Amino acid sequence: MPSVILIALIVGPLVLAYLLRSSASLTFLSLGAAALLVNYSSSDSANLLHKTANVSLAGAELSLIIIGMVTLLTLLLTRNATTRSKLMLHAVPALCAGGLLALLTVPLLSNSLQANISHSLLWQNLEKYQAIVVGVGVVTSLILVWLAALTHHHPKKHK
Repeated sequence: MPSVILIALIVGPLVLAYLLRSSASLTFLSLGAAALLVNYSSSDSANLLHKTANVSLAGAELSLIIIGMVTLLTLLLTRNATTRSKLMLHAVPALCAGGLLALLTVPLLSNSLQANISHSLLWQNLEKYQAIVVGVGVVTSLILVWLAALTHHHPKKHK
């Protein structure tokens, strides 16, 4: 069961990006932004929710919601952003996004589920190569974003 969860986290963004033809590069970059948001504001946000809306969420629960919503919203809002011919270019950032999604969410899960996942070989390798996953994801995502900006930029011709 824990391996299924881990595989779903890693492969999920790839499958959704392919099916929706979403921008995997923006998904990866938005996950990075979500990680920053969670790191710097989840406990304050949980306190604010408790005081204003009388909603009691633990910091980990709110962090999971933020990470999940950012990922899903990015995939949905960028649907049809990639042509079929360029889908294979987005496979690398999509897999890196899945790896980052797993690296961000597994530490937020319950202790028992974390323990089960941490014993799997897949998780141990993901942790071992997390710098490579993040580095390759950042580089490929930025290259794809920059290339997309260059192809959409058409300078005005002066007459």
